[in-house]
Amino acid sequence: MRVHSLSKIEKLKRLRKHGHSINELVEELQIPKTTVWHHVQGVRILSKYVASLKAKRGGSIKRKQNSIKLAKELAEKLLNGPDRELIIAFSMLYWGEGSKSTCEFINSDGRIIQVYLKILRKVFKIDEDLIKPTIRIFTGMSEIKSLNYWSKITDISKRKFRVRLNDGGTRGKTKYGMCRITVCKGAKTLKLIHSLIDQIYKEIIK
Repeated sequence: MRVHSLSKIEKLKRLRKHGHSINELVEELQIPKTTVWHHVQGVRILSKYVASLKAKRGGSIKRKQNSIKLAKELAEKLLNGPDRELIIAFSMLYWGEGSKSTCEFINSDGRIIQVYLKILRKVFKIDEDLIKPTIRIFTGMSEIKSLNYWSKITDISKRKFRVRLNDGGTRGKTKYGMCRITVCKGAKTLKLIHSLIDQIYKEIIK
């Protein structure tokens, strides 16, 4: 089953030819870094964009260090703020079920998705337009019932959902499939979440 459309992969290669860096492609297309790396192998950068790409690579380490520093500072501020308990709960949820490479969280338990989204909206102040829901259902499940359920759980219009089908029968005791919440352009949010997890881990262990 193809995860990313041919048109998206073609766009990825086209942007790469025009000097887009790996990180820019990840941010622009919301594709994991490993996938981007796989598809850009062998793509030749157009000569007029080579210098631009080299300049980006030269400053990437400094930018990364700066973004990590800012994420740590914000994490400390949040953990010392009024929403500390919610932040800890959110971080532990993400640590267990979140993606390591993109800002994505998936679960089949509607209550967990509700808690995750409430904190994402209330504490992290994520714009509603950046929250993209996807449901994964299996053969034998009703798409309409699953959509109705997850739309109610997430308080997101059914029109905004993408539906993925995994053939081969139902999976365990899942009644309405699984819901994945993606934060588009979520690189900064992901760095913040990783910083929160690191700091909470250190607090618990020391």
